[in-house]
Amino acid sequence: MRVTLIEKRDRLLEFADREIIEALSYHLRDARVTLRLGEEVESVEELPHNTVVANLESKKRVSGDALLYAVGRQGNVDDLNLGAAGLEADNRGRIAVDEHYQTKVEHIFAVGDVVGFPSLASVSMEQGRIAAARAFNDRAATSNPGFYPYGIYTIPEISFIGKTEEQLTGEDVPYEVGMAYYREVARGQIRGDTTGRLKLIFHRDTRKVLGVHIIGEGATELVHIGQAVMILGGTVDYFIDTVFNYPTLAECYKVAAFNGLGRLRQYQAER
Repeated sequence: MRVTLIEKRDRLLEFADREIIEALSYHLRDARVTLRLGEEVESVEELPHNTVVANLESKKRVSGDALLYAVGRQGNVDDLNLGAAGLEADNRGRIAVDEHYQTKVEHIFAVGDVVGFPSLASVSMEQGRIAAARAFNDRAATSNPGFYPYGIYTIPEISFIGKTEEQLTGEDVPYEVGMAYYREVARGQIRGDTTGRLKLIFHRDTRKVLGVHIIGEGATELVHIGQAVMILGGTVDYFIDTVFNYPTLAECYKVAAFNGLGRLRQYQAER
C-alpha cells in the first residue's frame, strides 16, 4: 500500500532532534511513504469509484483510496461553560495555567490536553499528581518538565529526553555528541534492526549528560536509563564505567559514550 504524507511544515516533528527525524524520514521513504513537506491542502473532493483527491495550494493533486486529515489535539471544553467559572480557552481549547497547573481562578486546576504541549498520557498523569498535591496545599510536591521523556510510537519508535543539538546551539552551550547504531551491538544484530540508533549529547567541559535521543525498536523503554542518569546529574563517564547485560540494546549507551569521548579527545588534541 502506498501512502502520501502531506505536512505544511518543512520538517516532521519540529520539536525533536533533527538527525533523528531525518532517520525517520529515510525509513518512511524506504517503506514507500511519499513525503510532501511544505505543502498545504486547499480542498478535498470525492470522485467516483471510491477515490478521494487532495488539492494542494501548490496546484498539485494527490489521489488515493482514503484520506486521513489530522489537526492535532484539541481540549474538549466546549460543554464546560468555562465563562461561568471565570475562565476562557483559546481557539485550540487550551486553558492558561502556571507551573503548578493552577488557572487564574485560584481553586481551579487544569492538566492534560487542555493545557497544551506535550499532551502525552505519562506527562498528563504527572501534571495531575502535581495539581492534586497543590490543591490540597502539599507544597513539597514538585516535578521538573526538563526531565520528562517523550515517546513517539512511530515505526520505528522515537524517544528522547533533554535538549536537542539545535537548542544547545541556540543557547551557545559547548557540547559533544556520541552515536551508537543498533547494528553495532549484538542485540541489534539479533533483532535485525539496521535503522536504530542512540545519540548521547553531553557538555564538552563538565561531561554532564544533556540529552538522549533514540530511534529504533524499544526506544521508549531504553530512554529511561538516560533519564535516571540525567536526573541524578550524571556524566557520560557513567556509561563508560558501567557494565550492561549482554546482549542488550542498553549496550548502545556504552558504545555512544566511547564514540563521544573519542570525538572529545580529538577536539582537545586539535586545540
